[in-house]
Amino acid sequence: MRASLRDGQRERIASFLAHQRTGVISTTGSPGVWAMPVWYRPDSSASGRRHLKVDCLVPRWADIAHHLTPDCRVLLIVEAASGAGLRWLQIQGTVQQVEAPDWATLLPRWLSTAEPHALYVVVRVTPSRIDLIDEDLGFGVQETLEW
Repeated sequence: MRASLRDGQRERIASFLAHQRTGVISTTGSPGVWAMPVWYRPDSSASGRRHLKVDCLVPRWADIAHHLTPDCRVLLIVEAASGAGLRWLQIQGTVQQVEAPDWATLLPRWLSTAEPHALYVVVRVTPSRIDLIDEDLGFGVQETLEW
């Protein structure tokens, strides 16, 4: 019974992630905290769908791009579609740079004359915990999925 509940949670959370494209990623370092709005896409690999990994486009000029070192801890906040109240996912995990990103999937309508890799770094967030906060259902965390 517990496994099917987790599978149901994964499907619901994957659906929220699939229907939005922006979030805010943050991390900390020796001088302080950094946060940046990012475009994201769920990881399109088979393991990505199972593990709910997320690829984020981080502008190279942003300070946070220099602090997203391999395996550093991050927090990604993604708004989820909702009724009258706010609903969002709070994704805690680690980050790895994607060496060969699928630019066509990440930026399907790319029109710039600059190459995407000249402007963005792609990092993959691997969640260790995802919280669903849904004000339609009351105050606080409504569901938690941990690995």
